[in-house]
Amino acid sequence: MNTDTVKSYVSGIKAVLIGAAGLLIVAEIIFGSSTLNVVGNLQALLDGFIGSGASLVSVITGIVVLGLLSD
Repeated sequence: MNTDTVKSYVSGIKAVLIGAAGLLIVAEIIFGSSTLNVVGNLQALLDGFIGSGASLVSVITGIVVLGLLSD
């Protein structure tokens, strides 16, 4: 297996995961809170990097969500 094949597989998996994340975000926006709180999980992840209660976290979460939806 050469590196081009591995890169192709990784790229395909990445595309599927980003598409699934975008679909889950849209479903959460339309149907409300679900068992998978995608937006909340993204915000919690960013809280871990930046610090809890930072006002910038909401802005960054919005940017990440828009980035996922634009693909």
